[in-house]
Amino acid sequence: MIETHGPTLPNHIVEWTVLIVTYPFFSGIVAGSTIITALVYLFGFKNLQHLERVGHFLALSLLLVAPLAPMFDLTMPIRALFVPFYPNIASPIFLFFVLWNLLLVIMLLKSYFLLRRDFVERAKEGDLFGKIAGVLTFGAKEINPEEDEKKVKLFGIISVPLAMLFTSYVGFLLSSMHSIPLWGTPMVILVFLASAVVSGIGAAMLVYIVGQYILGEKVDVNNLRVPTIILAAFAGVDLLLFLLELVLEWYWNTAEWSLISMAMKANFFFYLVKIVGLLFVFIGGLSSLNRSLSGITILSVVSLIAVYAVRWTLVIPGQMIDKGHRGIVYPHIKLIGREGVSEVIALYFLAFFLFLLFVSIAGWKSASHKEEVV
Repeated sequence: MIETHGPTLPNHIVEWTVLIVTYPFFSGIVAGSTIITALVYLFGFKNLQHLERVGHFLALSLLLVAPLAPMFDLTMPIRALFVPFYPNIASPIFLFFVLWNLLLVIMLLKSYFLLRRDFVERAKEGDLFGKIAGVLTFGAKEINPEEDEKKVKLFGIISVPLAMLFTSYVGFLLSSMHSIPLWGTPMVILVFLASAVVSGIGAAMLVYIVGQYILGEKVDVNNLRVPTIILAAFAGVDLLLFLLELVLEWYWNTAEWSLISMAMKANFFFYLVKIVGLLFVFIGGLSSLNRSLSGITILSVVSLIAVYAVRWTLVIPGQMIDKGHRGIVYPHIKLIGREGVSEVIALYFLAFFLFLLFVSIAGWKSASHKEEVV
């Protein structure tokens, strides 16, 4: 469907849809969950170690799944494997390859020292997952928890800026496209980073609460108040950045403002979800909602919905503006096939499977926590 004020270029279509919206959503959760790592190992919130452990499992799962979204978007996904063999430092794809591999290596090193004691204890059980855990110990028998914690702290701290660079990659690409209204501003990177914190903390808390409920264990609401307040603060920052972005777009792209407003009106629902959702998280996270488990759960769910809308409004409307700046073109969302909803659902299921696999091998709680309970 096309809506114009004049002739549009016949070859203009919306190339990036649900897959490219989902990729920064996943990578944002990876980056945002590292904020909990910073709270534990930089600011000394030791009461958040269990939440940080859950966030680590979630981040590692999504880190492995996220690159599949842009790969599925390619007409020839196999060509993505050529990147390391034909390096080009001027290529944004090569930059992504370097950032992803660096972050993956750091996350795997952190995983090893974070879970090594759990692997040793799990290996004693002798079942299938115990045998896998035994292999993952790499022959380690003597465990020094203090030394392991120092290494976890080191790799955890390194992972924070790396994860932020990883999630801001798409924002960097969009902000460099000055020929496309709604993209070519430095505000895009800041919006990506702020919303990443919101989605990362929200996802980690939601998975933690649901997991505790399934296992029949209580959740100490007081332990979640600090991350909830941070969640609310960054939701407010995200809203402020959105308003500043609108002002900049109006000031820099006055000639195209009629087209920008058309594209925004065509995505009115997503803008509404974005604004109302972030506003609710901002106000609710600083109110009495952060004192109840149900309130924190609602805030976590709303934060994820709002951030997905943020990702949609960053990726889709800019592409809708015709290259000749004569009108807008509507995206065609398919259920099955390339750039289809079915591919996105498959990615969610794959991430969920990997998360369950990690939990099954290493355990929902650390070995030290189990000893404290006993």
